[in-house]
Amino acid sequence: MQYVPVFDLNNQPLMPTKKSRAISWVKSRKATPFYKKGVWCVRLNIDPSARNFQPVCVGIDPGSKREGFTVKSSSHTYINVQTHAVDWVKDAEDKSTNARRARRYRKTPCRANRKNRFLGGIPPSTKARWQWKLRIVNWLTKLYPVTHFAVKHLCFNSWRLTAVKTAKLAG
Repeated sequence: MQYVPVFDLNNQPLMPTKKSRAISWVKSRKATPFYKKGVWCVRLNIDPSARNFQPVCVGIDPGSKREGFTVKSSSHTYINVQTHAVDWVKDAEDKSTNARRARRYRKTPCRANRKNRFLGGIPPSTKARWQWKLRIVNWLTKLYPVTHFAVKHLCFNSWRLTAVKTAKLAG
């Protein structure tokens, strides 16, 4: 079943509703349809009768190639989004680094190395991945009345698994 995000007169997200109910609201002029970042939504033209909110959770499933985002309450799943993870930053950094190094060996005036370049901070590829997650989560919180976040965290020690396999093969 498809659910439609609902907004009040002040553009604050309310609990989503079924698509058939949203269409009937639009036909009876109780609501106005609009698109928000490619998602069909309705804005109520009257004050809602009650502001009953259920806990709504955004579940984040990080992966190396694709990442999954789910908006869910205890009774309904409102939206599932699967995105491609940001993986182009390292290649772009390598290209710019190689271009900079190539300029140093030509007979062109260039600036000297900066000695304070690696004083800490987050690597650009990691920073880009987390900013992408934050942008998607921000988009989802503007569509739905989110109260909780859940991130799947997986720790896996591949070295230990290899050690166990080799021990079984040896024994």
